[in-house]
Amino acid sequence: MWQQYQWMNEPSDVEAAERLTFRTLPDTDFWRNTHYGFNRMTAHALLTGVTAKRFTCRATLEMKPNAMYDQAGILLYVNDDHWLKTSVEYIPDGPSHLGAVVTSHGYSDWSTRDFSNEEMGGPLTFELVYTDGDVEVFFEYGNGTREQLRIAHLHDVSSLQVGPYACSPDVDAPGFTVTFTDWQLSIT
Repeated sequence: MWQQYQWMNEPSDVEAAERLTFRTLPDTDFWRNTHYGFNRMTAHALLTGVTAKRFTCRATLEMKPNAMYDQAGILLYVNDDHWLKTSVEYIPDGPSHLGAVVTSHGYSDWSTRDFSNEEMGGPLTFELVYTDGDVEVFFEYGNGTREQLRIAHLHDVSSLQVGPYACSPDVDAPGFTVTFTDWQLSIT
Protein backbone atom coordinates (compact mmCIF):
# COMPACT_ATOMS: atom_id res chain seq x y z
CA MET A 1 0.00 0.00 0.00
CA TRP A 2 2.79 2.47 0.82
CA GLN A 3 5.10 1.70 -2.12
CA GLN A 4 4.38 5.01 -3.90
CA TYR A 5 5.01 7.06 -0.75
CA GLN A 6 8.27 8.71 0.37
CA TRP A 7 9.28 9.88 3.82
CA MET A 8 9.87 13.49 4.61
CA ASN A 9 11.97 13.20 7.81
CA GLU A 10 11.78 9.45 8.35
CA PRO A 11 10.94 8.48 11.95
CA SER A 12 12.25 5.60 14.01
CA ASP A 13 10.50 2.26 14.39
CA VAL A 14 8.34 2.17 11.26
CA GLU A 15 5.93 -0.63 10.39
CA ALA A 16 4.26 -0.05 7.03
CA ALA A 17 1.80 -2.72 5.95
CA GLU A 18 -1.97 -2.24 5.68
CA ARG A 19 -1.60 -0.13 8.81
CA LEU A 20 1.15 2.44 9.27
CA THR A 21 2.73 2.61 12.72
CA PHE A 22 5.72 4.71 13.73
CA ARG A 23 7.31 6.48 16.69
CA THR A 24 8.03 10.20 16.59
CA LEU A 25 11.30 11.81 17.52
CA PRO A 26 11.54 14.86 19.83
CA ASP A 27 11.96 18.40 18.51
CA THR A 28 9.92 17.67 15.36
CA ASP A 29 7.25 19.95 13.93
CA PHE A 30 5.94 21.76 10.86
CA TRP A 31 5.70 25.52 11.54
CA ARG A 32 6.88 28.67 9.77
CA ASN A 33 7.68 32.10 11.28
CA THR A 34 4.39 33.36 12.77
CA HIS A 35 4.15 34.24 16.48
CA TYR A 36 6.78 31.82 17.80
CA GLY A 37 9.57 33.14 15.59
CA PHE A 38 10.93 29.76 14.54
CA ASN A 39 10.93 27.64 11.41
CA ARG A 40 10.64 23.88 11.63
CA MET A 41 10.10 21.48 8.77
CA THR A 42 11.19 18.41 10.75
CA ALA A 43 7.94 16.49 11.38
CA HIS A 44 7.54 12.96 10.01
CA ALA A 45 5.31 12.66 6.92
CA LEU A 46 4.81 9.80 4.47
CA LEU A 47 3.82 11.52 1.23
CA THR A 48 2.70 10.69 -2.29
CA GLY A 49 2.30 13.01 -5.26
CA VAL A 50 -1.18 13.94 -6.49
CA THR A 51 -1.84 15.62 -9.83
CA ALA A 52 -5.66 15.62 -9.78
CA LYS A 53 -7.54 18.91 -9.48
CA ARG A 54 -10.00 17.24 -7.10
CA PHE A 55 -9.46 14.49 -4.55
CA THR A 56 -10.40 13.38 -1.05
CA CYS A 57 -8.11 11.83 1.51
CA ARG A 58 -8.98 10.32 4.87
CA ALA A 59 -6.81 9.13 7.73
CA THR A 60 -8.05 7.31 10.80
CA LEU A 61 -5.51 7.30 13.57
CA GLU A 62 -4.94 6.11 17.09
CA MET A 63 -2.18 7.63 19.17
CA LYS A 64 -0.71 7.38 22.64
CA PRO A 65 0.71 10.86 23.26
CA ASN A 66 3.22 11.45 26.02
CA ALA A 67 4.14 15.12 25.95
CA MET A 68 2.69 18.56 25.37
CA TYR A 69 1.97 19.22 21.68
CA ASP A 70 2.37 15.60 20.48
CA GLN A 71 0.25 15.58 17.30
CA ALA A 72 -0.84 13.46 14.34
CA GLY A 73 -2.99 13.92 11.25
CA ILE A 74 -2.67 14.71 7.51
CA LEU A 75 -0.18 16.93 5.67
CA LEU A 76 -0.97 18.52 2.28
CA TYR A 77 2.38 19.79 1.01
CA VAL A 78 3.26 22.06 -1.92
CA ASN A 79 6.66 23.29 -0.70
CA ASP A 80 8.16 24.65 2.53
CA ASP A 81 6.32 27.97 2.04
CA HIS A 82 2.88 26.54 1.15
CA TRP A 83 1.22 23.65 3.00
CA LEU A 84 -1.65 22.62 5.25
CA LYS A 85 -1.69 20.22 8.18
CA THR A 86 -4.68 19.08 10.20
CA SER A 87 -4.29 17.13 13.40
CA VAL A 88 -5.11 16.52 17.01
CA GLU A 89 -2.60 18.11 19.39
CA TYR A 90 -2.23 16.77 22.91
CA ILE A 91 -2.42 19.07 25.93
CA PRO A 92 -1.85 16.92 29.06
CA ASP A 93 -3.97 19.06 31.40
CA GLY A 94 -6.61 19.33 28.67
CA PRO A 95 -8.49 20.04 26.71
CA SER A 96 -6.43 19.03 23.71
CA HIS A 97 -6.92 20.70 20.32
CA LEU A 98 -8.17 19.74 16.90
CA GLY A 99 -6.60 22.14 14.49
CA ALA A 100 -5.47 23.14 11.07
CA VAL A 101 -2.32 25.07 10.20
CA VAL A 102 -2.24 26.77 6.82
CA THR A 103 1.10 28.13 5.66
CA SER A 104 1.10 30.68 2.85
CA HIS A 105 4.11 32.57 1.56
CA GLY A 106 6.21 31.23 4.44
CA TYR A 107 3.87 32.21 7.31
CA SER A 108 1.77 29.74 9.29
CA ASP A 109 -1.60 30.42 10.86
CA TRP A 110 -3.38 28.11 13.27
CA SER A 111 -7.06 27.55 13.96
CA THR A 112 -8.19 25.24 16.76
CA ARG A 113 -11.13 23.92 18.67
CA ASP A 114 -11.08 22.11 22.00
CA PHE A 115 -11.09 18.32 22.01
CA SER A 116 -11.65 16.27 25.14
CA ASN A 117 -8.67 14.27 26.38
CA GLU A 118 -11.14 11.46 27.11
CA GLU A 119 -11.58 11.10 23.33
CA MET A 120 -7.81 10.87 22.72
CA GLY A 121 -7.79 7.10 23.29
CA GLY A 122 -10.29 6.30 20.56
CA PRO A 123 -9.99 6.44 16.80
CA LEU A 124 -10.11 9.85 15.18
CA THR A 125 -10.57 10.46 11.45
CA PHE A 126 -9.47 13.49 9.46
CA GLU A 127 -10.67 14.18 5.93
CA LEU A 128 -9.43 16.70 3.37
CA VAL A 129 -11.46 17.51 0.26
CA TYR A 130 -9.21 19.28 -2.24
CA THR A 131 -10.68 21.23 -5.18
CA ASP A 132 -8.17 23.15 -7.31
CA GLY A 133 -6.40 24.87 -4.39
CA ASP A 134 -9.36 25.04 -2.02
CA VAL A 135 -9.34 22.62 0.92
CA GLU A 136 -12.23 21.57 3.17
CA VAL A 137 -11.11 20.02 6.47
CA PHE A 138 -13.35 17.63 8.44
CA PHE A 139 -12.96 15.33 11.43
CA GLU A 140 -14.96 12.40 12.82
CA TYR A 141 -14.81 10.77 16.24
CA GLY A 142 -16.75 8.85 18.88
CA ASN A 143 -20.10 7.57 17.68
CA GLY A 144 -19.66 8.99 14.18
CA THR A 145 -19.81 12.69 15.00
CA ARG A 146 -18.60 14.60 11.92
CA GLU A 147 -17.74 18.30 11.89
CA GLN A 148 -16.13 20.76 9.55
CA LEU A 149 -12.97 22.24 11.02
CA ARG A 150 -11.93 24.72 8.34
CA ILE A 151 -11.99 25.83 4.70
CA ALA A 152 -8.72 27.21 3.36
CA HIS A 153 -6.83 27.93 0.14
CA LEU A 154 -3.34 26.77 -0.85
CA HIS A 155 -1.34 29.19 -2.98
CA ASP A 156 1.19 28.44 -5.72
CA VAL A 157 0.18 24.81 -6.21
CA SER A 158 2.65 23.67 -8.85
CA SER A 159 3.05 20.20 -7.39
CA LEU A 160 1.24 18.59 -4.50
CA GLN A 161 1.91 15.77 -2.05
CA VAL A 162 -0.33 14.35 0.66
CA GLY A 163 -0.01 11.81 3.45
CA PRO A 164 -0.15 11.02 7.14
CA TYR A 165 2.13 12.92 9.52
CA ALA A 166 3.04 13.09 13.22
CA CYS A 167 5.50 14.95 15.40
CA SER A 168 6.63 15.78 18.94
CA PRO A 169 7.57 19.48 19.10
CA ASP A 170 8.89 19.44 22.67
CA VAL A 171 12.69 19.12 22.63
CA ASP A 172 12.55 16.90 25.73
CA ALA A 173 9.63 14.77 24.50
CA PRO A 174 10.12 11.01 24.59
CA GLY A 175 8.20 10.66 21.32
CA PHE A 176 5.00 8.67 20.94
CA THR A 177 3.55 5.88 18.85
CA VAL A 178 0.85 6.57 16.28
CA THR A 179 -1.02 4.07 14.12
CA PHE A 180 -2.91 5.04 10.99
CA THR A 181 -5.52 2.30 10.77
CA ASP A 182 -7.21 3.53 7.62
CA TRP A 183 -5.72 5.68 4.85
CA GLN A 184 -7.74 6.48 1.76
CA LEU A 185 -6.88 8.67 -1.20
CA SER A 186 -9.72 8.95 -3.72
CA ILE A 187 -9.45 10.88 -7.00
CA THR A 188 -12.84 12.35 -7.82
